[in-house]
Amino acid sequence: MKIECKIDSDKKIKVFQVEGELDVHHVKNLKAEIMDSIEPEGWTYEIDMEKVAYLDSSGLGMLVYIKKEIGRHNGKLRILHLNEQVLNVFKLTKLDEFFEIA
Repeated sequence: MKIECKIDSDKKIKVFQVEGELDVHHVKNLKAEIMDSIEPEGWTYEIDMEKVAYLDSSGLGMLVYIKKEIGRHNGKLRILHLNEQVLNVFKLTKLDEFFEIA
């Protein structure tokens, strides 16, 4: 799994571009990367999943955890560019209503 972070300090936005599979073998990497980058107040975090081919329940659980942690710091989380297969996982679990998906 490849993770790249782009930061726009002026707009207080951090974009994480993720490539590969977001499964039980890789969730720790993304979780650590995002948790280490959480700012004290009011940032927006975007996870660009355009190049994520697969997402399992551990990936979903990690995203829920991250959203809650970001919310504790008055931040927002957006999920970007889901392919149809990954979006279906969000819809089946009703998490498409929990997350802001663009």
